[in-house]
Amino acid sequence: EMIEDILRIGGKVQMGIYPHPEEIHVKITVTEKNEKIALSAINKIQKKIQARLKDYIFGYDTEKLEEIVGRKLLKSKKTLAIAESCTGGLLANRITDTPGSSNYFKLGLVTYSNESKNKLLNIPMDAIKKYGAVSKQVASLMAKNVRLLAGADYGIGVSGIAGPGGATKNKPVGLVYIALAGKNKTTCKEFNFIGTRNLIKYKSTQAALNMLRKTI
Repeated sequence: EMIEDILRIGGKVQMGIYPHPEEIHVKITVTEKNEKIALSAINKIQKKIQARLKDYIFGYDTEKLEEIVGRKLLKSKKTLAIAESCTGGLLANRITDTPGSSNYFKLGLVTYSNESKNKLLNIPMDAIKKYGAVSKQVASLMAKNVRLLAGADYGIGVSGIAGPGGATKNKPVGLVYIALAGKNKTTCKEFNFIGTRNLIKYKSTQAALNMLRKTI
């Protein structure tokens, strides 16, 4: 909607929108005999899109979100630790898919059970019983405590219900809490994703990576 008029340029320009889980790809194609003229036209359109979308844009061409986040961590000389529940290690896997991630990724824990959250992350059982494992409070503690455990600059905590079971009246399938902890501040956001179990897990990692991208 934000670039609807640009998408209708027409003529020698063809614009395409390709939706993916939690991201949208915008493709610009210009038909010209001269490559220099074509690239110039593409650059002009790209600048218009950049002016509209600004921080919504995370990358270009074949860049992946985890690669962008990795480069930002490397450039800022910051490190990361992750505590996952419903995503089962998918976030850590995506981070480590990027070559050189050992320079900024310090620790990844899959604390799937309440007992592991208590024993490995030192989250009080009283807090888990009071708020539930899927809660803003527990996700925030996961992020804070894994950061401290690893001695990292940033900590991420992910807890949710990927389905198809596990839902309650107040906590439906797709409810995910993602927390990002820094030295002085912890932010936790609530998400309500739809889709299959695997899709909810993937969308959760996209949201976590994007939160980190905007914070670094």
